[in-house]
Amino acid sequence: MATPTQTPTTAPEEPDPFYYDYNTVQTVGMTLATILFLLGILIIISKKVKCRKADSRSESPTCKSCKSELPSSAPGGGGV
Repeated sequence: MATPTQTPTTAPEEPDPFYYDYNTVQTVGMTLATILFLLGILIIISKKVKCRKADSRSESPTCKSCKSELPSSAPGGGGV
């Protein structure tokens, strides 16, 4: 007579809900991180370029908002 520990039980195979393909997760994560990093750099560069163009033409609301953000371009701030 076989004991329960000797006979294998045949439970229906269900997919594990916590199984992750870590290679895909890593690839997607690195891709999103790269896109967000480049987007952040692009935003920083675009704000500086917009301020320089506005400074060379005239005083505009865009430039005034940049002056409040960039201390080096404030009046008497020792800008370049």
